[in-house]
Amino acid sequence: MIRPLDAEDPRQVGPYELVRRLGRGGMGEVFLGRSPGGRLVAVKVVAAELAHDADFRRRFALEVKAARKVGGFYTAQVVDADTDAVRPWLVTAYIPGPSLHQVVRDSGPLPLRALRVLGSGLAEGLAAIHAADLVHRDLKPANVIVADDGPRVIDFGIARALDGGQHTGAVIGTPGFMSPEQARGESTGPASDVFALGCVLTYAATGHSPYGQGRPDVILYRTVHEPPDLEGVPDELTAFLRICLAPEPGRRPLVSDALQHLVTAADDTQWLPAGVAAMIGERRAATVVLRERATPEPAVTGPGSGPESGPVRRRRAVPVAAAATLAVGAAAWATVALLHPFDAGGGSGTSGSSASAKAAAWSGDPCDVTNYSLIQDHQLTSVGQAGGFTNGSDRVKTCTWKVGAATVDNNQTMTLAYSTAPFHLITDRKNPKESANLHLDGLTSAAAYVNQEEDRCEVDWRTPDGYAAVLESEPRGSASCSRGAQFARDLAPKLAGGTQTT
Repeated sequence: MIRPLDAEDPRQVGPYELVRRLGRGGMGEVFLGRSPGGRLVAVKVVAAELAHDADFRRRFALEVKAARKVGGFYTAQVVDADTDAVRPWLVTAYIPGPSLHQVVRDSGPLPLRALRVLGSGLAEGLAAIHAADLVHRDLKPANVIVADDGPRVIDFGIARALDGGQHTGAVIGTPGFMSPEQARGESTGPASDVFALGCVLTYAATGHSPYGQGRPDVILYRTVHEPPDLEGVPDELTAFLRICLAPEPGRRPLVSDALQHLVTAADDTQWLPAGVAAMIGERRAATVVLRERATPEPAVTGPGSGPESGPVRRRRAVPVAAAATLAVGAAAWATVALLHPFDAGGGSGTSGSSASAKAAAWSGDPCDVTNYSLIQDHQLTSVGQAGGFTNGSDRVKTCTWKVGAATVDNNQTMTLAYSTAPFHLITDRKNPKESANLHLDGLTSAAAYVNQEEDRCEVDWRTPDGYAAVLESEPRGSASCSRGAQFARDLAPKLAGGTQTT
């Protein structure tokens, strides 16, 4: 959704003037920008915390080089990027249309004619990606923009080169739209994208993934072990989609074969239902005026009467390195597709410059601690599951995440618990771990305990207004406490500001 810029948003990124906000999440922000010539573009600016990650910058630069080779009508073209900027950024063509997810959610499933145009356009887009020796790996309704002249595949920066072996072992994708080989953490190739194409077309025809809804691990299990649910798919497409969704990659059709099956008539220019066409028209009308240089927006006055609360007049720009490496970015923008990318609830970091500023208060909900760094560093592969229990007269709140590879047979978990009174997660606490060896000196009153029989480790510490604990569970081997200790250290700053008062 297009929104006005916030007071703290940059107004300039490289040569691009930012005019509106398109999205925000743990990995960064997306803006509607205007080139010096007046062209509207989508500008993605990497989150400040990621900008300090050397490994992220390396991936960003390597993968953009491959993504810039992708052409074709049905992809959102890369316009510009700078991986050397203080906060790296990338620019793609802006398509004034809703995502396929939004279309189906708001207007319902598409008719057969629209499905054929959608499918043929997506097949052409995938063919262009594969021609650049890439595989998308995260084709899903949210990564398809619907325009009146056909669909566009976006966020193909997640793609990995088909050579060099870099596509092996990394689990990237969205449950319900990823292939069985992805779910098992195996190698991916063009056939994986064909499987995703089948999933996307099934969604467009029925309003749901062929593997249903539910917890990510349940959907992944269905993807590997159960046949797809194609009820509601038009008869003309059922057999084709069934072969696209074959469990074995070798049985799926080539993208070129899919294109031949979905080819449409030359007069299919009015391919969308009237309601969807109207939705696109509204989006286009909302951006037409933005092609002209906008008049300055009114100054924003913050609450309060302190020195920071007056009108915000200074226009902040993201600094750009003098020698820019043109690149597009990539995998990291979609690595957490599994975990609601660009979730509006993501934190935006602190804006103050005082080194003595207190940590922001948190909600007291253990599930309200995740950000991109935590997801990446600890390989969180599920949305946190809230829970809890009573401890005498007190309530202990918990949140549990799956960690490690997002495969159907991985049951490793990490749990954060919080209460205003002391509590234990492991009842048998006969095996204390040496806190010094776990580098827990930065946590107040920290202690660690392990239960060898159950392969669990608990790390406890005091917060400003309560007690916290991390429970590390590794069913496949002895819980060493090292991962749990690192998880606790990374979470501690979030809890250091105390809970919010009401």
